[in-house]
Amino acid sequence: MASFKLQYRRVTLTLKQPFTIARGTKATVENVFVQLSDDSHTGYGEAAPNTRYNEDAAKVCRYMEAIPNHFFDEIQSARQLNAKLEGHNHSVTAVKAAQAALEMAWLDWYGKDQQQPLWQIWNAPQSTGPTTSYTIGLDEIGVMQEKVEAAKNYPVYKVKLGTDRDRSIIKALREVTDKPIRVDANEGWESLAEARDMITFLADQNIELIEQPMPAGNTADQKKLNQFSPLPLCADESFTGSESLEQIAALFDIINIKLMKTGSLVKSRQIIEEAHKLNLQVMIGCMIESSIANTAGALLSLWADYADLDGHLLINDDPAGGLGLTIDKKIIMPDAPGLGVQMR
Repeated sequence: MASFKLQYRRVTLTLKQPFTIARGTKATVENVFVQLSDDSHTGYGEAAPNTRYNEDAAKVCRYMEAIPNHFFDEIQSARQLNAKLEGHNHSVTAVKAAQAALEMAWLDWYGKDQQQPLWQIWNAPQSTGPTTSYTIGLDEIGVMQEKVEAAKNYPVYKVKLGTDRDRSIIKALREVTDKPIRVDANEGWESLAEARDMITFLADQNIELIEQPMPAGNTADQKKLNQFSPLPLCADESFTGSESLEQIAALFDIINIKLMKTGSLVKSRQIIEEAHKLNLQVMIGCMIESSIANTAGALLSLWADYADLDGHLLINDDPAGGLGLTIDKKIIMPDAPGLGVQMR
C-alpha cells in the first residue's frame, strides 16, 4: 500500500477586477491548496470555501488538521474515499470544500498512478464539454458594458443581477451585445411579485436561463414562480447536494452543481445521473477558483448540459494550468494523467 503525505496551504487569489454580486463585493478570496504525495506522484486539490455556506479557509485547515497521517494509505477507489470522508469521526464539523479538495487530490494522484487521464478512467463520453459562460459582475452600468465588450470572444455571458437597477443593466448590455445571457440574481429578488415582474421583462431579452431568482428558503413562492416562468430556472443556493432532487424538480428546471457545495466528484456524478432521470438539466459551476478546482469541475461538465467554469479566468496569476477552451469556448480536458493539472 502507498504511504501518503498530506500538505496544504492557504493561498490568496486576487481578482482582475472587484467582483460584485447581490450579496456583496470581493477583491480577493482565500482558498486552500492541497498536495497528496507518495514516493512516486503528487496529486493536487483546491478548496474554495464560501461564507454563504458557512465555510472559510480557517475551517478548511482545521478539517485538514483532523485527518490522520494514515488516512489515505489503504484507499483503493474514489467511492471508498468518499465514504471514508463522509463517515470519518472528525473532531471538527465536516467542511464540504475541504472534502472536495482531498478527494480531488487523491483522484489526481490515482490517475497519475494509472498513467491515464481521469476522464478516460471514468469513461467520459468525450473530452470536450459544454460552452462555458463568462461572468459579468455587478458594477457601474458603463463598466459592465466595458466588461462585456472586453469579453467579446465569449459566446454567452452570465450577468449578475438582484438589484434595483436590473432593467437598466440589461437594457444597457443589449446596447453592446445581442449574445445570449444567463441571468444570476443570487437570491436577490425577494418577493414573488418582483421575480415575476423581472422575468416578464427578461422574457424577450434573449435570456437563456435565470439562476436562483429568489431566496433559497422560499420554496412556496419558488414553486409558483417555476409554474409561471417562460424561462428556465436554475437552482444554485437552493441546491447544495443533500436536498431531494424530486422536490427540487418541482421548483426548478436546472441544478447548478458545484464541488464546493457537494464536497465530492463521485457524489456529483451520481447527482448528474439522478437529475437527468428526473428531466432536470445540469450546470457545472464554480466559486472563485484557480485552474486546479476548475479542471476538476470541467471533468464533471463532460456529462452536463451547461458549464459556468470561468473562476480561473477572473483571477490574476492563475497558479496552475489545466482545462482548455476551444475557439468557441467549449471546455476541453487535458490529455495528461490524472486531472491534467500542471502547477506553475
